[in-house]
Amino acid sequence: MIIGIGNVGSTSLKSKIIDINDRNEIKVIGEANLDKIKTEGESNFVHSIGGKTSIKKVINIVGFEEGIKYILDWYIKNGVISKPGDIEAMGFKCVMGETNGANNLTQKILDEMKKYIFVAPVHNLPYIETIGVFRKILDVPMVGVFEPSFHYSIPNFRRYSGLPWKWQELGIKRLGFHGSSHRYLSAAAFKLMGTEDINLITIHLGGSSSIAAIKDGKSIDTSMNFSPNSGLLQGTRIGDIDGTAILFAMKELGLSIDEAQDEISNNAGLKGMAGIGTDDVKSILEAAGSGNERAKMAIELYIDGIRKYIGSSSTVLGGLDCIVFGGGIGEKSMYVREKCLENMEYMGIKLDLGRNKESNGRQGLISSDYSIDSKVKIYIIPTNEEVVVAYFTKRVVEEGRDLVPEEMIFRL
Repeated sequence: MIIGIGNVGSTSLKSKIIDINDRNEIKVIGEANLDKIKTEGESNFVHSIGGKTSIKKVINIVGFEEGIKYILDWYIKNGVISKPGDIEAMGFKCVMGETNGANNLTQKILDEMKKYIFVAPVHNLPYIETIGVFRKILDVPMVGVFEPSFHYSIPNFRRYSGLPWKWQELGIKRLGFHGSSHRYLSAAAFKLMGTEDINLITIHLGGSSSIAAIKDGKSIDTSMNFSPNSGLLQGTRIGDIDGTAILFAMKELGLSIDEAQDEISNNAGLKGMAGIGTDDVKSILEAAGSGNERAKMAIELYIDGIRKYIGSSSTVLGGLDCIVFGGGIGEKSMYVREKCLENMEYMGIKLDLGRNKESNGRQGLISSDYSIDSKVKIYIIPTNEEVVVAYFTKRVVEEGRDLVPEEMIFRL
């Protein structure tokens, strides 16, 4: 089955064309990504065929519809597909709805996503827009694989908080996100460890970041809560915060609800802390190294949060067998990985600095020799959310029904 994958940001569109055969063997046959497409000016078009080295060129294009048409035309001109009709289904890594499984994107499901635009503004609105555009161009099933589906197994008591009960009856509870990434990272870890009967922490670090505690193959806790504006310090989003602090700032600055949501979604996190106009960790590390105190504090706060969640996740699991780093930062920043695991020998965690450097950006074991220095195995695993989305998209289409979270099992 030929499946198109849409991975949408507020101003970016990433896509892949994936071929899955009857044995569920997965092959990426093309990839094309655009950024900065919501405003006039230059966009970076990064593309590759059949896993070859990516090529980048600069183009001028505005809007998701024009971007989608441009990408589909490129796929055809370069022989990835012969015509749009070669795509048999579209799969989307959806962030937040009510049903939160793997679902045909009916109007009912899209309306559920609309309900949570305020909660996940960076994700739900552009997804709804691009799904509508794809539907206009392609007459094929559209499937959403929702991020919270991986975390269905978190114990019920751990989902709730101390909010007034009437508020929690609105559906405010721990949902968790980055489900496709944590699902892939854990499946890869089970394969490397030879069993899923392990206590595992998966650490997804990127433009947004989260940690999951996985016991015997199931998520039992995660750092993100009801919204993507929670948990670890995010690229532009706030992470964990005292709710009254937001109310105080709104009162003192005279901010409306929508203005405050915009601030904590787009001007907070690493970007807000560092104050250099970007949430790019490489740039923030360079600024910190040049003596920028705010940038230094931003990195320290980010790493401190990761370390605390490693500790709390280990407690919830009752011990630890394996840690996996994935996501752009988790895979490519030697410094962040080193500092996250520094002085954790008391937990049986010891990083091998040589392996940490040699495996940077690719899959590899980076812990010291197992059982001698480090009782916990530590891996870098490049995540692959699109493969997970394609797998469940294929199942939904072939089985002709939605999947509930309990039956969404992915293994490599």
